[in-house]
Amino acid sequence: MSRTECGVVVGILLLLTALLVPEVQHAREAARQSQSKNNLKQIGLALYNYQETFTTLPPGGTIREDGVAIHGWFMLLLRCMGDSPFAECIDYNKPWDSPENIPMSEMWIYDYQIHGVDADYSTTGFGMTLYQGNPNLLYRNSSVSLEQLEDGTAHHWLAGEVAGNYQPWGYPFNWRPLGAKLCDGPNSFGRPVWGGGHLLRADGSVTFFSDQTAPEILKAFAEAPPVATRTQTAVPDRRFDYGAFLWERIDLQSDPRADNIYVVRMLRKKWGSPILINVYTAANISPEVRATYKYQGDVLHFLLRIDASTEIADALQATTLKEESSSDQFQANLKLLKSIQAQLPQADTP
Repeated sequence: MSRTECGVVVGILLLLTALLVPEVQHAREAARQSQSKNNLKQIGLALYNYQETFTTLPPGGTIREDGVAIHGWFMLLLRCMGDSPFAECIDYNKPWDSPENIPMSEMWIYDYQIHGVDADYSTTGFGMTLYQGNPNLLYRNSSVSLEQLEDGTAHHWLAGEVAGNYQPWGYPFNWRPLGAKLCDGPNSFGRPVWGGGHLLRADGSVTFFSDQTAPEILKAFAEAPPVATRTQTAVPDRRFDYGAFLWERIDLQSDPRADNIYVVRMLRKKWGSPILINVYTAANISPEVRATYKYQGDVLHFLLRIDASTEIADALQATTLKEESSSDQFQANLKLLKSIQAQLPQADTP
């Protein structure tokens, strides 16, 4: 083949690539859009199941009189999402980020996410959600019933995709105002790459609204009674950093006959170094007994977090791992954890 012919072939390949890449990207976004629409339908079904069981929608956030935030509506909704086994692992009497609930709050929940968005976990390890709720229906200690919607359920919205400033799904303040325009900055609703976004209506249907939707239409949704007060919808001034992270598990060495097993989970950037190290324990369950459980995985219990300054030997000595491992196993675990610790980012010195 001559150089001219090679040049022609290369030119044709480049042209085909230029034509196909946008089509592939369009197909991917169409699939993500379809997935998100289905997620909202599942969320809507769970909200209806919750209402049927408890006679009202879930509180947007359960906040104690002393101001301690316990759980948000996404976490409460897990009890009504089909055969989800995760609800059984949550202590609903303890805060969402307590040691008892950290392992669950770190879960990646399919129905609360959209594939392809780099917001899997926060830098503190919590699973994120790309959806937020209607602050007039889901707010602090709310107990709104669908029967209270004066204009009919089709004229109210329950939840939708947001454009940015994502939050952990377990966070007790997952609501924000709809605003007068979609895809209008990170605090707005919608997905800019789609040119709009879906809203879950209170009748269970899901509708796509363009970012060119008239402000009057969105205002009518936003102001449909009942309307909550500013005090009821107030949220802490808190922002979460997040990214395309993943959790990696390593089992520590311990006596196979002991009551517990010990697990290290590292949060790391994809193809990158760890940014977070947690140590957990779980019951040492035989395969025969485990087969009878609804949730087949290990129910982890948070033990400790290791940062760049943690004295690992002292920290492990204070746990039951010391009694449930031999001296050689303990030293091997110590060596492993120190090697991982050395990869953590160093805290800035003043």
